[in-house]
Amino acid sequence: MPGKVFGQSGQELTVDFRVRYAECDAMGYLHHAKYWEYFEHARTELLRQIGFRYRDLEEQGVLFVVYKAECKYIQPIRYDDIAAVTVRVARITRTRVDHAYEIFVGTVRTTSATSTLACVGTNGKPRLMPDSLWMPQ
Repeated sequence: MPGKVFGQSGQELTVDFRVRYAECDAMGYLHHAKYWEYFEHARTELLRQIGFRYRDLEEQGVLFVVYKAECKYIQPIRYDDIAAVTVRVARITRTRVDHAYEIFVGTVRTTSATSTLACVGTNGKPRLMPDSLWMPQ
């Protein structure tokens, strides 16, 4: 992966999702647990956009686990809405990546969230990102 940069603060991507019936609770709202699936999908697509597949990182023994996650549900999202999920790299160090997320339905911001991913080895213990992934900010 020479020449690729794992991530830099400010990199972002927006992915649209149409809310499926099966993702909703009895009130017709997107279930709170599904938001994290949307965030994860957007995050892995951002990673792919900058030239990395999570599968390839795993094969190198580089894993990222969720260390912290926080979400503010501002307005409900309903069945059949188009949810525009934006993920942005807020901060990156040799050991962690912080992401910020926002979801809009049309012009209405419905959700804001953050997560911190920690870099670990296959043994689950913290590790530094390999030099091949890292480029200081």
